[in-house]
Parts: sequence; C-alpha cells; structure tokens
Amino acid sequence: MFWAQFFSRHAHAQGILKMHSVTEGVLKSTKHCWNMCLRTTFCHPAKHFPPKLVLGIETSCDDTGAAVVDETGNILGEALHSQQEVHLKTGGIIPPVAQQLHRENITRIVEKALEASGISPNELSAIATTTKPGLALSLGVGLEYSLKLVDQYKKPFIPIHHMEAHALTIRLTNPVEFPFLVLLLSGGHCILAVAQGVSDFLLLGQSLDIAPGDMLDKVIFQ
Repeated sequence: MFWAQFFSRHAHAQGILKMHSVTEGVLKSTKHCWNMCLRTTFCHPAKHFPPKLVLGIETSCDDTGAAVVDETGNILGEALHSQQEVHLKTGGIIPPVAQQLHRENITRIVEKALEASGISPNELSAIATTTKPGLALSLGVGLEYSLKLVDQYKKPFIPIHHMEAHALTIRLTNPVEFPFLVLLLSGGHCILAVAQGVSDFLLLGQSLDIAPGDMLDKVIFQ
C-alpha cells in the first residue's frame, strides 16, 4: 500500500485529523470503560453473562472491511470490498478516490457482515473501528460512520490502532503468548516492537514516510 500518497493531500486531510483530535478524549474514555466491562465479566463466574460481541470496521486505506467477532476471537460474520481494481488503473492509491469508494460501500459491507453473523446491532456489546494510522481521508469515513452507529444504538466505542491489530492477529490463529517480537510492514508505517500485552507495546523502531522495500530499492539501484 502506498501510504506516501497521503502527504500529497496533507492540507485537505488536516480537517479530518482535527476531528480525530477532538474525539480522542472520548475514545480513550470508552476504551477504558470497555476494559472495565471485560474485567467485570470474569469477576463473577457464578453469574450468567451474554457473550461479548463486537462489530469491527476497517477503512485505513483502500479496502472497506467489517466483521462481527465474539470474545473468544471467533469471526461470526465478515464482509470486504476491495478497491484494488480501481487503483490498479491509476497506478496507485489516490486518497480522494479511496475516500469516495469507502463512502459508497461502507453501509453495504457493514450490513452484509451483520447479516452473515446473524447478529443485530442491538445485540452488539461494542463497535471497534480503525482510527490510526492510515490515509486520513479513508479513516475519516470509517470513524464518521461508526460514531453514527454508536449514537444510534448507544454502544461503547473502541478505537483501534491498526498496526497493533496486525500484531495481535497472530493470536487468533496460533497459541502465541506474550511477550513476542513483531515486525510490521505496512506501506510507510513500519514498526519493530515487542508485544507485551494488548495495547502494551515496547517500540524498538519505526518509519512513517517510507517502506523498507522502497529504501532497499534506492540502496541497490542508486
């Protein structure tokens, strides 16, 4: 993914970034409340609690994705719209084009994921959405749509750092225990870190403006 495309639209993107800043306090507060809710569930084993069901929404770059996941990591329903065919014609991701495609498809994708899961919005325990890093124009679509759902159905909101999500995905498919070393390569956002726990990462190094492959090409061919 060509994250550097973002910088060509930096001025236009600032509006969305400011929106993220305004909501940051709310996001941290709701994430804390959600963590407390999870702790409460395990403090009373004798009581019956309904399963925790989370709707996840991803629009960090060029794919519109949604899934319903339970508290054990099982994916109950998912849907994805890929923009690859469109961006291949232009030779790269153009942020305003990606933004418009997200807007055109996000409602359909979320509804399709919910339908596949058999879960209604009222049954959800929370809504989780990618808030950073990524293309600001794309992120804004997912955030705006998610906050409307949060307001409509009165659900907690969980902000997701998509690089942390990449790091933790391995735990959905393999019994990997904390801590573990992780190298994340995602366009210009590249991170080397030690995953010590959920939302607990020791950052060893990172890049924000160039992908390792791009740098390697410059070293070899120049």
